[in-house]
Amino acid sequence: HSNTCSTMKKGLVKMIVWGLSLLAVIVLFGFVNQQRKAAFCNENKVSILGDSSVQFIVEEDVLDLLHNKGIRIDSVRAADINLLEIETEILHHPAVQSADVYYNPSGVLCMDIVQRTPLIRVIDSFGESYYIDDQGNYMPLIERFTARVPVATGAINDPYYKLSMSVKDIIANDSLAARSTTDDLFTFALAAKRDTFIWAQLEQVVVHEDGDLEMVPEIGPSSVLLGSTQDLEDKFKRLQLFYREGLPLVGWDAYRSLNLKYNSQIICTKNIN
Repeated sequence: HSNTCSTMKKGLVKMIVWGLSLLAVIVLFGFVNQQRKAAFCNENKVSILGDSSVQFIVEEDVLDLLHNKGIRIDSVRAADINLLEIETEILHHPAVQSADVYYNPSGVLCMDIVQRTPLIRVIDSFGESYYIDDQGNYMPLIERFTARVPVATGAINDPYYKLSMSVKDIIANDSLAARSTTDDLFTFALAAKRDTFIWAQLEQVVVHEDGDLEMVPEIGPSSVLLGSTQDLEDKFKRLQLFYREGLPLVGWDAYRSLNLKYNSQIICTKNIN
């Protein structure tokens, strides 16, 4: 019986000690948090994450954006800085995919920004020019930086760029997808980027009036007709095989164009000297 009482007393003591320790941590955290809010923010850190070769937005742009909106982040009490407001304003920048604004344990105001990654640049039939990013969003051109991505031209008559839609919205709507072109360009560019050989070769894609896609490679034939976006992986494999085993035998300038539109075929048109 005495052993049981002793064990219960020890357990009770442990619970009390644990409870007091937890209370001390809560009080200390509250004290530190109050001190931080009362402190002045004199240091900030802007981190632009993602592909370092893409520079649609830099630290100076972020600070200028906040300044132009009248949002002060220097020599201001931490409690007076609205983190959500800063995050919202940064997200309004057309090159920003996501933003996270917070204080780190040292009290530094951190702004972590992920840029959008352009996949293809479109020059449409209306004279509009814009990007489609790798998330299927339309993205305007930005004066400070031009991305080195393939260019799409030709019979591109989609009005959706101006309608606050995304390419994924079009893909999800059968009637829109049936008469749209930019969804096919997005599908094509995604598939091309997954294939390092094709992506390295791809310079331009031309949309024909009937919706067929024509690839313009950097070397070899001046055009490669792909047709629709159906069976793209198979078409890319046939093209790789031709580049690897066919062209070295006849010469890189032997053919003016290739047609991969039809299953299991490569139709070649020779250059006329």
